[in-house]
Amino acid sequence: MKMMTSNSQNEFISVISRNIKTGHEKDYDDWLQRYLTLERKAPGYLGATIIIPGGPSSALRYIIIRFTDKPSMKAWEDSPESLKLLDEVNNYSTRHYDIAPGLETWFTLPQLKNAIVVFIAVYAISS
Repeated sequence: MKMMTSNSQNEFISVISRNIKTGHEKDYDDWLQRYLTLERKAPGYLGATIIIPGGPSSALRYIIIRFTDKPSMKAWEDSPESLKLLDEVNNYSTRHYDIAPGLETWFTLPQLKNAIVVFIAVYAISS
């Protein structure tokens, strides 16, 4: 799953959510290192934060990626290198979707989502 948003500092944030397939943890970690190494070279790249909710034994991973602007982010996401790596990761993981049941989907606030993502990122970095 990918989510894109911008914050008040005009940074663009993309979130990739994946569930690692059992027995492919090392394959996923190797893939992630290659993905981040190439992504760091992309124009407009500001940084990435990896979140593992539930600790190291959890199969769920969030990659929060920050770019200076939407065109830079889009150029990276549409690049042959990125597309090839995102196709490869399907061998080691599946896309994860967050579903909000009930009325909470009617009251989704984009600014609140952004605040939560930023809080999680800052918490993960400071921990």
